[in-house]
Amino acid sequence: MKTNQPQNARALTRRDFLLGSAAGLGLLATGGAPAYGADMPAQATIIVGSPPGGSVDKLARLFADKLSGHYAKRMIVENKPGAGGAIAYGHVKNSGITDGTLMFLSPAYPLVISPHVMHLPYDPLNDFLPVGIAGRSTMTISVGPSIPASVKTLADFVQWCRDNPSKSLYAGGQTGSSQHLVGVSLAQAANFKFDNVSYKGDAPAMQDLVGGHIPSIVLPIASAIPLFKDGRIRVLAVTGKKRSRFLPEIPTMIEQGYPDIIFQDWIGMFMRAGTPLPVLERMSEAMNSVIGSEDGQQTLAQNGFEPEKVTAAAFGPMVKADYERYRGIIARTHFREIIEKANGR
Repeated sequence: MKTNQPQNARALTRRDFLLGSAAGLGLLATGGAPAYGADMPAQATIIVGSPPGGSVDKLARLFADKLSGHYAKRMIVENKPGAGGAIAYGHVKNSGITDGTLMFLSPAYPLVISPHVMHLPYDPLNDFLPVGIAGRSTMTISVGPSIPASVKTLADFVQWCRDNPSKSLYAGGQTGSSQHLVGVSLAQAANFKFDNVSYKGDAPAMQDLVGGHIPSIVLPIASAIPLFKDGRIRVLAVTGKKRSRFLPEIPTMIEQGYPDIIFQDWIGMFMRAGTPLPVLERMSEAMNSVIGSEDGQQTLAQNGFEPEKVTAAAFGPMVKADYERYRGIIARTHFREIIEKANGR
């Protein structure tokens, strides 16, 4: 990878990340949020590829708030929804900015699922550098008020879908998203018709769900919790390996007979390839300080996110491993062919 950075500010390469090398990184501080004095940027921007109000947007705003005055004098969130994140991430790729003042916060799917099923204006393993994990979130399968009250379990819902095939729809985020893939996986495992209705983000999908315009949704648990607690939706299943501490009464997909439907992905921060190593370290350290703080832990929990502190060097191989894991899932479910058919190709 070519870069104009001086040798004492070497850019971290893809090879460094994928081999998991910790040379030159060391252990990142996890105490109070560090401040960088005269070196602090005047402003830094976190790009989010979905509309305001969704789970990723909420998480981005948490970090922007906590790191203003610490990582940068002012941190802002800019939403660039559309094309499954491609607009947002293409913006970062084409920006030419490698000084740490532009980054994006992303769910896993645009980086580890979408590349296997569609043409993208970016290469996730070459155009960006992983910085850190902001949190983890499992998915839920939930139903809204248009589904009869007699539907209380996932088995009930599958039977309702079989009995009402014309209404067997779910809001699954963007076409090609992990939410879409959860629905496809369930439909194939249970052998029933279950059609995805694509949305640009969680917020508009949730509005249609609670408004009775769509019967069901595959939703990150962080977004499902407030609607569930308000009694506006019914959560039928979670997609983690075990029950969530946030919704302990809700059984997993595994418990309900679907051992292969496990989705508990990260939401990660990334910067443009060519960003110098010390800049990546600085942001990773700052993120981990927020995650490790009492206030940060409380805020993450309130929004349904599990904390996870990793170094930039550790996160890189995790991205690569998930990229390969989803390659296998997509082959097994014929997800690419399903998307191509949906797009009329």
